[in-house]
Amino acid sequence: MESEVTSYSSLRSEKEYLKLIAANIINRFGDSIDGIAIAWLMYQITQSAALMALILGLNYLPTILLQPFTGAMVERLSKKRVMILFDIARGLVVVAMAGLYVLGFLTPAILTGMMLLISTLEAFRSPAGSAIVPLLLKPELFKVGSALNQTASRISEIVGLALAGGVVALLGSQGALLIDAATFFLSALIIGFIRVKEDLPEEKVSLKSTAKSFLEGLSLMKTSRVLVILLLIGALMNFLFVPLNAYAAPFIADYLKGGAETLSLLNIVLVLALGFGSFVAPKIKRISGKTQLIVFGIIEGVALCIFALGGYLSPKLLQYGVVLFSCVLMGFGAGIINVVYNAAFLRLIPADFMARLSGISTALIVCSMPIGSFICSALAAVLPVPVAILASGLLSIGLYLVLTRVKSLDAL
Repeated sequence: MESEVTSYSSLRSEKEYLKLIAANIINRFGDSIDGIAIAWLMYQITQSAALMALILGLNYLPTILLQPFTGAMVERLSKKRVMILFDIARGLVVVAMAGLYVLGFLTPAILTGMMLLISTLEAFRSPAGSAIVPLLLKPELFKVGSALNQTASRISEIVGLALAGGVVALLGSQGALLIDAATFFLSALIIGFIRVKEDLPEEKVSLKSTAKSFLEGLSLMKTSRVLVILLLIGALMNFLFVPLNAYAAPFIADYLKGGAETLSLLNIVLVLALGFGSFVAPKIKRISGKTQLIVFGIIEGVALCIFALGGYLSPKLLQYGVVLFSCVLMGFGAGIINVVYNAAFLRLIPADFMARLSGISTALIVCSMPIGSFICSALAAVLPVPVAILASGLLSIGLYLVLTRVKSLDAL
């Protein structure tokens, strides 16, 4: 393997990849506003927290059930064309959602159907977005390229989160949705200007070719133990963040005595730290990928424990200081882990397998979230919220310590 480049200046000449980053930045900004707008819209339409939870849970299904197969299909299609078409399609669905809301025709059933449609479209677009990266970047630039993409996306996400509340207040949910739709269309336009050479298989997309591609992807996983371990680590990373997401609101309300503004503050600090961790990750040269995964994974677990214990502290200033510090540690560790993980994923998977393995990986990772939510629900029934968060932190530390025994990860 060629030695990895760690300087961001090396990406100046990678104009086609920088166009992809620009499209990703715009997409992330739209998603940030969309997340707030749709959550608010769902509650306005359903007037039920339970129904909201059901809709959000159903929204995972296309990713879990379809993406392993859509990834296999995308492998035989132009990745650039798929990204453009499905960005435009997502934008049109969001415009339709805003229109139905304004006209008073948006019912919980229609909203659920449209959310599922958007997730289905994303199940095609996401593998294409992953598979195009090796076609635009040299392997030695994977780590620094992934770091720049994640850092820029985090900054865009922070801006979106900061503006989302004001946008919804000024323009309503429909206005926020139209802004989100515009970001999809703009992303498609930028991707249209990317110049990329794609060598597509002669065999056309069919049920037989899709099944063949999917089975070939599974076969590759079976022959590479490090890929299997990498996919499990991806699922683990998501799984261990579920308690923080699931318990954040009750923890803030009952133990920090804060409100929505406190939740927003913690999210902004976490995303800022994620962006900073992503930015510095390529500069860590003398520590192996395996060691970085384990060390910063343990740091994340310790940070979760600190976060939990912060709920019992006083005075208020110390309590908030400790909780915010834990968010910085968690975000910083996660930022570095994400870059190491993505760079290893790009490096270890052949370019012509990237879409199908990306589909399988995303489905596995997303599948861990509802499982984690179910476990969190069960723990919350028998344990105080801080104790449940502490338990997840200790579990995280234990699982990352187990990885020290996995020899396959030495390849990272």
